Amino acid sequence: MTTAKLKDLKSLDDIARACGIERDFIEHYSNSPNQKSFFNVLKLPKRGQRRNGEYRVVFEAHEQRLAAFHRSLSMIMTNSAIFGEHVQGFLKKRSTRTNAEKHLAANVLLHADIKGFFDAITTEQVKVALVAEGTAVPIANVLSKACTIDGRLRQGTRCSPTIANLVCFNMDQSFLRLARSHSCVYTRYADNLTFSGDQAPSDDSVKEILESCGFKLRDDQCYRQYRGRSQYVTGLTITDPNRPRLPKRLKCRLRLVMYYIKKHGLADHWERVGADDAIREESWLSGMLKYAGSIEPQLVSQWQHIFEEALSSRDPYEPIPDCDDF
Repeated sequence: MTTAKLKDLKSLDDIARACGIERDFIEHYSNSPNQKSFFNVLKLPKRGQRRNGEYRVVFEAHEQRLAAFHRSLSMIMTNSAIFGEHVQGFLKKRSTRTNAEKHLAANVLLHADIKGFFDAITTEQVKVALVAEGTAVPIANVLSKACTIDGRLRQGTRCSPTIANLVCFNMDQSFLRLARSHSCVYTRYADNLTFSGDQAPSDDSVKEILESCGFKLRDDQCYRQYRGRSQYVTGLTITDPNRPRLPKRLKCRLRLVMYYIKKHGLADHWERVGADDAIREESWLSGMLKYAGSIEPQLVSQWQHIFEEALSSRDPYEPIPDCDDF
């Protein structure tokens, strides 16, 4: 783990030492006319009813050293920058839960999503953000090309989230001023903007700031939620003034799944529901229970116990045959 900061990087050799990556490789990737060729390009379906049929394009590095290089750059930038409490995504000890906590029991919520968030950020914007953070211009030239893919900041690399937060500094400051003028709270979790209070800004004022910073408003409009009706922030309900809660639909789904797992066992349950890949289903359920437990631990502890008992009592799955076995 590197402890270097951006201000420590005075040359390409400094970057190579701080990241533990060969200088020649950094130059080769940064100056490549086809950086996309260094990656697998994955299309992942977006979650949520409003995003049905939409895909998220994610870039996965072919070589481990490129992934390690981007991971080190992310740490260097995290070591160098201080992000205010309004930035809730991609930072330690901040999460969907801490983001939702900022907006508990608000009279009105205004939500706005940035369209094509990572792809909208250019190499030039990254360079400007790095220079503003104290990086020497020649180093910023190298790093901005090393952190982007063919001129754009793409989703999937380890450094993209941290860089996106850096690029959004001026935009966040504008939104904070807008929030103060309406006596409300503003937070940003990646591309999701939330305002809460007794009143909220207009769609036009939000759109104007976004466009001035090179972004566009997804669906060309914001949407509002009012107290007394369903209110959600980053997937959690905030109607309880004391803490965020899991959405009712998710709790009902988990409760039903755990009921059948307790009754029939894991293997029989996956067979009954027609699951194609039991191992993948168990991985999803394990991750979902951990997430749910971080929000409502007392509720989820009994489900976690049922799941662990079912795991320990089921027979091992048959390994998938190798192609050479046929």
